[in-house]
Amino acid sequence: MDTLVIGLDGGEWDVISPLIADGRLPNLARLKEQGVSGPLESTIPPVSPLAWNSIQTGTNPGKHGVYDFSWFDKDYRRRSINSTDRKATPFWKVMNDHNTSTGLFKIPFTYPPDEVSGYMVTGFPTPSTVDDFATPQSLSEKVGPVEDLFEDGSLKSEGDLEAFRDNLHDVAEHQTDIFCELLDEFDTDFGMTVYDGSDRIQHFFWKYFDKSHPRYIEDGKLDGAIEEYYEIVDRGIGRIMEMVEEDCNILVISDHGFGPLTHDIHIDEWLEQEGLLTRQSPSLDTKSIISALIEAGWKTVKQADLDRFIKSIIPAYWVDTGQRLKSERRNDVDWEKTDVFFTTLSGQGFFINMEERFTKGIVIEDQYNTLVDEIKRSLQSIQHPETGDDLLENVYKKDEIYEGWAIEDAPDLVAITKPEYTLKGGRSETLLQSSSQKGAERTGDHRRDGILIASGPSFDTGSIENSSVMDIAPTLLYLVEQPVPDNMDGRVLSDLFSAEIQDKREITKTDKYGISNQAAREWSIEEESELEEQLDDLGYLG
Repeated sequence: MDTLVIGLDGGEWDVISPLIADGRLPNLARLKEQGVSGPLESTIPPVSPLAWNSIQTGTNPGKHGVYDFSWFDKDYRRRSINSTDRKATPFWKVMNDHNTSTGLFKIPFTYPPDEVSGYMVTGFPTPSTVDDFATPQSLSEKVGPVEDLFEDGSLKSEGDLEAFRDNLHDVAEHQTDIFCELLDEFDTDFGMTVYDGSDRIQHFFWKYFDKSHPRYIEDGKLDGAIEEYYEIVDRGIGRIMEMVEEDCNILVISDHGFGPLTHDIHIDEWLEQEGLLTRQSPSLDTKSIISALIEAGWKTVKQADLDRFIKSIIPAYWVDTGQRLKSERRNDVDWEKTDVFFTTLSGQGFFINMEERFTKGIVIEDQYNTLVDEIKRSLQSIQHPETGDDLLENVYKKDEIYEGWAIEDAPDLVAITKPEYTLKGGRSETLLQSSSQKGAERTGDHRRDGILIASGPSFDTGSIENSSVMDIAPTLLYLVEQPVPDNMDGRVLSDLFSAEIQDKREITKTDKYGISNQAAREWSIEEESELEEQLDDLGYLG
């Protein structure tokens, strides 16, 4: 293998650097010392769906078309995304077309898998019920079952943080085991795997790590959860490095960074107060009572580990009805009196309720620009009710941050909050609440700067600045001596490379690749229900 990429979802220098200094991450320390390292700027907003797809394609979201874990159809129903929603070409397609074989394991947002020269085992989100999550498909039996590749978010939702921590640690170790087996079985030119549990463990255990956090607490049972996860990954990196040749070029990257989170801004309360959103009466009607009972009953079924059995014996439309009721309970909006609505906690965006886009849209095209400006000013005026400090850093119109053939699918506005705050939908008695998710404290959240380490015979030593997630794909193609598609927005990070490589290797371009039009993979009712539950458990819907 000539090139290896290890992803660390949410990898954060403020966690890594002290652990390196304490001698607890010897493998990352060695790669950093012998190579080039620095921050890796994420997308706007800095969330996994946008960032990993930008890493894969070298394009901004306006071209790859992924803006969140889910999207909204014309009837306002949320649908989880999959790899067929990606509208730009991933770097492994270019590599394969130019005779570079690829081994891809657990890269996020790759289900359903592509046909590749080598192998691919898909990453989160992949439904647990599918058997086509690998290419070649014969790998499914070797690697499966799917649920062993990902954490069980319900453990956190049920309040068992110790079990959730242990599960995250176990999944990381299992991932290393499987990837090492694949490295032993397949001789590919390029390999990549992504550890994604670092994101989850930092979301829910940050207050046990960060002594400056307002809710920092010493807990003998939960202290060290984050540090131990990084140590497990570091040991995994050491094992993986033993499987590849000494002259292999190795990159360690993350999709975004991490930092403390203290408060949720319940943005629907603000929108309603400003007259931009209208919700139904807060009183409990029959439908909301039924939906609450369904949700409570389903939680009991899951705790008894009977959910798959129950789904196998009840009609599919019952599952669909239950899911629809849950959605309606969360989204109690009078669409015919609403100008704009918030997307999700992960998306941090807003859609104008356009007449031409949604079945109950009320905003006509002539009103669009004026309304967008009005909403932007309103959001930028949000202040802390006690201190008077601004709570948002910026609000962007979609054409201020995205460009390309898929920009029409983007939210009309995207908000960036001040550090330690995030926007959240739903009802609340006050604008600000302590940050939480389904009864668990959520004390860490994403930051714009992630991590980048490049070590190996092709790379220089020292530090690098001003690198972006969009630069990874063109840089990898240059590294393996393949042409860079013209449509990529990122640049080759020439400063990573040794003077010798820069002198003898030119950047070549190709105009072969553009819009990627794949046949859509529609989720079944059961798959969509499972993915909705996973995303909700892990705090991506809010």
